[in-house]
Amino acid sequence: MEIEMIQIIILLFSLFALSRVFINIRNGNLERLESIFWTLFWVVAIFATAFPELIVNIANLLGVDRGVDLVIYGSIIALAYMIFRLYAQITSMEKKITKIVRTIAIKNGKRT
Repeated sequence: MEIEMIQIIILLFSLFALSRVFINIRNGNLERLESIFWTLFWVVAIFATAFPELIVNIANLLGVDRGVDLVIYGSIIALAYMIFRLYAQITSMEKKITKIVRTIAIKNGKRT
């Protein structure tokens, strides 16, 4: 099995990203579920890059012709989920900010 340059680049980036996940876990910047998700994400990326034939076999079991197609489908699903989570968090923050602004406005209105 010959290792391609793109595999080396992806492996190096994935290892770097995984190290950043561990740093963020240690610093308490990630919740438990997020820590598990990102650790699994980068470990799977490392294994998929190091053992592409494994991804091809899994793809074939799932009825997908090529391993790269399986990776793309999985990436689209993961990105859609992350966009949903971000949307939900932004909506929640907007509601909290609105509540805070109203509370401040009411307090300031009573002074005058």
